[in-house]
Amino acid sequence: MVQNKINIVKVSTGIFWVSIQAQNLRILCGCPADTVKHLKKRGLIDAVEKDGVRFETGPNAILLADTLIQNGALSNLVEFPILQMLYVQGMLIPNHPNNLGQKPLLIGNETQIQAQLEYFYRGNYGLISREEILATGVSEQFADEVMHVKLRFAFGELKSTESLVDYLYLKEEPIEIRPGVFIRRKDANIFEVSYEDESVTVDLNLKPKEMYEAPYHLGYHRLTRDYFSIVHTGEGDAWDVNRPCMASMIIFQGKIYLVDAGPDLMTSLNAMGVSINEVAGIFNTHAHDDHLPV
Repeated sequence: MVQNKINIVKVSTGIFWVSIQAQNLRILCGCPADTVKHLKKRGLIDAVEKDGVRFETGPNAILLADTLIQNGALSNLVEFPILQMLYVQGMLIPNHPNNLGQKPLLIGNETQIQAQLEYFYRGNYGLISREEILATGVSEQFADEVMHVKLRFAFGELKSTESLVDYLYLKEEPIEIRPGVFIRRKDANIFEVSYEDESVTVDLNLKPKEMYEAPYHLGYHRLTRDYFSIVHTGEGDAWDVNRPCMASMIIFQGKIYLVDAGPDLMTSLNAMGVSINEVAGIFNTHAHDDHLPV
């Protein structure tokens, strides 16, 4: 049996997986909300062990869509896929058996890449200095404690995104992303990946009224509009494949308020029979894409 040099898998609506084993290249094509969960559901991320260390497999490159938003949903959300590469796969961790000196690779047009680099930096670190933390009104002692935790998380230094992530601007002509591996844009959101004598086409366009899918099914529930109540709409996190990320809903005097919202917000609202028009306000605890409404 002849094995393909390039393998392509449709993971979900608007998400594809292209792998070239000979070049140790695994490209996540399309990066809407909860792509890590979708990859786990399809068995494209697995748990392995090497030298007594357990870690996950997964993508090492991301191909961005040309457009940030399709059919009202965000198409490029790289924060958690990159965090999965750096920390869960171990690509950044010192002395980790999977730290081979290779950084995650972002591929896309200049506008989308620059936006994602800035978004990842603030999503990863939040406030980046003692002065920024003090400006929120906290005590000097608390500011020092927060900076200590941040520096420990970052292995002693808050690094620029460019030092953590490689990127290639995709223009009209083919670019080489690995030896013998080329990618080119054929049309808006349509790309061709080629290696030696094989090629595959990836179409990241959503059809009219087509939406990105949630990786879980929540069923349908009837929400009682009490005078005052609190309903937890999610108990999971960015890695939990079966549950929405942690979030809550407050009902007060017939109005609905969200505390965090998270990926696949419309899936959660539809499951409870709540219209987006009923939401009077959203309170975000912090700016990570597992808490922001996307």
